[in-house]
Amino acid sequence: MAITVKQMLSRHGAFVSGVTGIAVAMMLVAQGIVQAATVFLAVGGQMQPTQYLLSFGYVLVQAVPFGIGFFLSLWLVAPIAEELRVPHVITRAILATGIASTLVFIVSAVLVIVGAFTLGTSFFGNSFPFPQFDGGGAGRGLLVALAEAISGFVMRLPLGVLAGILLWIWRKNHPPRRPLEGMIDL
Repeated sequence: MAITVKQMLSRHGAFVSGVTGIAVAMMLVAQGIVQAATVFLAVGGQMQPTQYLLSFGYVLVQAVPFGIGFFLSLWLVAPIAEELRVPHVITRAILATGIASTLVFIVSAVLVIVGAFTLGTSFFGNSFPFPQFDGGGAGRGLLVALAEAISGFVMRLPLGVLAGILLWIWRKNHPPRRPLEGMIDL
C-alpha cells in the first residue's frame, strides 16, 4: 500500500514528538557547551575564542540534524504509543537514534563534499576562477563523517532510549485522542 505525502503529513502526534526532538537537541547543545567550556578551562584559558565558537558551531551541526531526525522518526516512522511494552519502546527509541545519526551523517557528508570544492586555481589572472574538486580530501572527510556518525550513535544511544521511555510515560499519562501509526506499523 503506497502512502502519499499528504497522508504522511496528516498523521497525529507531531507536537509531542517535536517537543521530544527539541529536548534531545537542546540536551546535546548543552552537553557540547559544557564540553567546550571544560576544554577551555583545562587548557588554562589559552584556547582562542574563535576555537570555542568553532566547537559550538560543530555542536550545532551535530545536534540540530540529530534532533530533527529523532523528531521525524518518532512522528512518521515509529511513533511511541501508550499501548506498547517496554521492549518495543526501547526498540523504537533505538531506531529513532539510528535514523537521527543517519541524518547527521548525511548533513556532514554534504558539508564535506561542498567543502571539497575550491576556487584556488588562477585562470587569466583570477579573472575567471576555475573550481576544483579535491577528491582525496572528500574521501577522507566522508570516512571521518561516517566514523563520527557511528560513534555518535553509540554515544547518544542512552539519551535516545531515555527520551523514548520518557515519551512513553508521557503518552501513558496523557493518551492521544486518535491512535498513533507510523510507517513501521503499516
